[in-house]
Amino acid sequence: MFETHRERLLLSLDVAHAAYYRSATFGGPSLHFHLRALEAGKDGDLGRFTGSVYALLTAWGMHRMGRGGSKMREFEDFEASLKPLWPVVLRLQQATPENLGDAGWRELSKVFCGIRCMATRTSLVGNSKVMAHALPNLVAPVDREYTLRFLFGSTYIANDLEREWGTLQKILSGFFYPLLRSEPFKLKAREWQERCAEFKWDTSPLKIADNLVIGLKSMD
Repeated sequence: MFETHRERLLLSLDVAHAAYYRSATFGGPSLHFHLRALEAGKDGDLGRFTGSVYALLTAWGMHRMGRGGSKMREFEDFEASLKPLWPVVLRLQQATPENLGDAGWRELSKVFCGIRCMATRTSLVGNSKVMAHALPNLVAPVDREYTLRFLFGSTYIANDLEREWGTLQKILSGFFYPLLRSEPFKLKAREWQERCAEFKWDTSPLKIADNLVIGLKSMD
């Protein structure tokens, strides 16, 4: 599944990467809280992670003021949902896509289905962004306009937690993980991460893959 999409991306690595940094990068709080959330997750600091990723979601447009648009839950509700999941998150931080196994997938599912960050009905986008910062080696952030439109040709999400988890699992196992195993991608990802001062958003191979999808879609 998604073989055509992977091939298209692999044929456009440099072009898509340049397009991302030309048109889709943001500084300020978007980058600041991205880096702070990754740092807190790596340190295993739940308190710092919760505050940083809550601010990150706001900076990334997950909470819109006014009557319309997506809405996040109160901070206390979000924090309470993460506390029982944190030991599972810390275990999963030792895993890689190659050694995840059935038990790891079950634990990923538990984390996804346990996060309560969105007050609106759809959880896929918000929960994947939280997991992408707690588990950057296992989860890529999913976006309607870029990820879903690129892979499915549609921004539609069925508002059912189990089905949304199934969609994320399909995206990870069928698109992102095989892409990470590709030698051309691995070569480029290493090169870009070595230039972190220049490419500040290339914080992990999965985030690089996400950046490439955004860059490619921005060219359509």
